[in-house]
Amino acid sequence: MKCFDDVFRHYSPDIAPFMHQMFADYQASQPYKGFTIVHNVPLTQTTLMKTACLKAAGADLVVTNPSFMNEDMDAIQVLANEQVPYVPLELVKGEFDFLLDCGAELVESCYANKGIVELTRTGAMRYQQHKEFHVPIVSVDDTRLKCLETCLGTGEGVYRAITQVADVDLTNKNVLIFGFGKVGIGIAYYFSKITPNIIVVEADSGRLKLIEQRGYQSVDARQAQLVERAADKSDLIVTATGLKDIISNNYHPLAFKGKLLANAGAEDEFGFAFEAKDVLADKKPVNFILKEPTLMEFLDPIFYAHNIAIDDALNNTQTGFRALDKKTDEAIVSQWAAHHGWTVEKLNTIF
Repeated sequence: MKCFDDVFRHYSPDIAPFMHQMFADYQASQPYKGFTIVHNVPLTQTTLMKTACLKAAGADLVVTNPSFMNEDMDAIQVLANEQVPYVPLELVKGEFDFLLDCGAELVESCYANKGIVELTRTGAMRYQQHKEFHVPIVSVDDTRLKCLETCLGTGEGVYRAITQVADVDLTNKNVLIFGFGKVGIGIAYYFSKITPNIIVVEADSGRLKLIEQRGYQSVDARQAQLVERAADKSDLIVTATGLKDIISNNYHPLAFKGKLLANAGAEDEFGFAFEAKDVLADKKPVNFILKEPTLMEFLDPIFYAHNIAIDDALNNTQTGFRALDKKTDEAIVSQWAAHHGWTVEKLNTIF
């Protein structure tokens, strides 16, 4: 693909209806004409659709790439062809009207004049820890629609990546998952299609009950011996807690040695007791070894929401951290489900 038009031809309106509609609407109205925007979202072929929409909206756009993954060189070339500047993350600094962020990586080097939109749970937690808010900070993570990406999309991507690179058939094997948030739920859902032997480690009492209700085995993360025993019996261990060094800080690494290990979070969750070679993808999010870490059908609604959250910040200028407007959130989920042949009720049984 050499230009934005190629990307839109590759991902048809059937696959990405939100992006196609947004592109048409933004071309017609140019709602962000004259706004300066820095865009820090994993740079892949799919995210080119999102940046194309922002350019069509009239924005003065700078694109960068988060630290936890390698940039797609082909995507950088498309940006160059479209005269959209790409700047490495460590060189991005200064004032912008909007920061469209992933992992709160822009907060230290960039200043937002009008608003900030954050994509991830890790980033949302970091922004919440800042005491002073001079602009609206809109979290797209604190929404129902984010589950379409992080639960279904990331879950499918992690499953697809692991099963493609694993040296063994994982059918009916023992799978241990750390964390039963949105990502962990999705991973468990997809692996349950090939094995009934799924154990989930959690510290939250409510989630421990939910794990059992979903038909999986649960282990309290605070019971180190039980966790290590489960790890020792596992064939595959996947971390999805969002917490750096959680395995090294809490459990004996010998229980994990010789297992197939994979990290599904932006942080290095296995930590200092494990070398990069011990974990698939050198400890980075395992689905990012794929050309398409998350399939476009799952990214389409969250890309749309991450862009239109700019409108949320413009329409409600109250400073501070908040989730995307609930009505907008629910409308996107309903539209996505209807388009892709799901029901909201079915989605509710998964997340």
